[in-house]
Amino acid sequence: MSFRKAYGYTHSENGWRMCNRDECVVANPLPHTNTAPIRAGDAATILNAWIIWYHRNVEPLTSPVWGWSNENAVGNSNHLSGTAVDINAPKYPWGLRSMPAARIAKVREGLRLFEGSVFWGADWGRADEMHYQIGWREGDPRVAVFAAKLNGGHLGIYTPGPAAPAPAPAPTASRPTISRGSTGDHVRYLQTLLNRAYPLYSRLVVDSDFGPATESVVREFQRRAGLVVDGVVGPATWRRLGVS
Repeated sequence: MSFRKAYGYTHSENGWRMCNRDECVVANPLPHTNTAPIRAGDAATILNAWIIWYHRNVEPLTSPVWGWSNENAVGNSNHLSGTAVDINAPKYPWGLRSMPAARIAKVREGLRLFEGSVFWGADWGRADEMHYQIGWREGDPRVAVFAAKLNGGHLGIYTPGPAAPAPAPAPTASRPTISRGSTGDHVRYLQTLLNRAYPLYSRLVVDSDFGPATESVVREFQRRAGLVVDGVVGPATWRRLGVS
C-alpha cells in the first residue's frame, strides 16, 4: 500500500493524501460499482454507504460508478486520493445543473443524514452533480466516528434497520457495438466516459456523434489496453472500459 505525489500535490482538495491503486478497495455493493476503487478503511465505509443510500433513496444506479483514478484533468482532484465517486455520470455532465428539483431534495436529505461526512460537487461554483466526496480531512476524528456509526447499523445500510429495502435493480441491456458514424445516447455515454477516465488524451466534445475525433481516442484507448485497434467499440472494448 502506497502514497504518491500527483501533479505536484501530496494531498487532494479535501485534505487526503494522494494514493496509488493499491491503497484502494472495490467493495462492489451494487450493480455498476465494480468500476469504483475507493480508499480503503473509513473512507470506503462512508462512500460505499452513500452509494447504497443513493441507490435506495434517490435513483437507481444505471451506469458505472467512477472512483479512484491515476490521472485527472484537475490536478488536486479527490479521485486521485480515492476519496470521491461519480454516480450516474452521463446524466449529470460536469459544469451543468440538470438534476430536477425533487431529486435534489432527496440528495439534500441524504447529505443531512450523513452529517457532513459527504460533500456534493453541486455545491461548487462549477457544478459537478455526479460527484460526491469525503467531506472531512484525513485524520479528522469525525471520519472514524461516523464510519463506526454506519458499521453499527446507522441508517440500516450495513445491518438490518429502519431503511426501506433496496429496490430490484432495473434491467440493463448490453451496450451495442458502435463505430464511426454512430449517433445517440450510447455515443454520448462513451464520450463522457473517455473524457472523465482518460483526460490526458481524451478531450472530446460530448455531442453524441461518433466522428473522427472520437474514433481517434477509441483507437488510442484500444492501443493502450492491448486490444485490436480498429476504432470499433464492441463487447471487448466496452468490457475493458468497465461497462457490460
